[in-house]
Amino acid sequence: MTDGSPHDIPTAAELLDAVREFLESDVVANTDGRLRFHARVAANVIGMVSREMALGPEQADAHAQRLAGLGVTDDAALAAAIRSGALDDRLDEVCAAVRQSVVDKLAVANPSYIDSPDAASGGHPH
Repeated sequence: MTDGSPHDIPTAAELLDAVREFLESDVVANTDGRLRFHARVAANVIGMVSREMALGPEQADAHAQRLAGLGVTDDAALAAAIRSGALDDRLDEVCAAVRQSVVDKLAVANPSYIDSPDAASGGHPH
């Protein structure tokens, strides 16, 4: 392969997509009740894992940069700095960093929530 990976095609992402499509198209469409519900949950989990594989490394780097810009090393240190009032004079920066972290988490968990009208207004997407 040209990307330096020791693994042949299909890629892990392609395999996950194939399983997700099977669950959504074949299993969910042809079952009901508890099995249908669990197949939908499994398909959603596979989608989340696939998105985390694709987005995770870039999101982790961006998160580390945001934290470093606030002078902290991790989320626990950020929470401690917020609690202590050490970042009170940088509230806009803190809010922007936390908001972007939430957007990144939603991009993995359920990207449709990011663009929903309710999300923009701070409401619940349901």
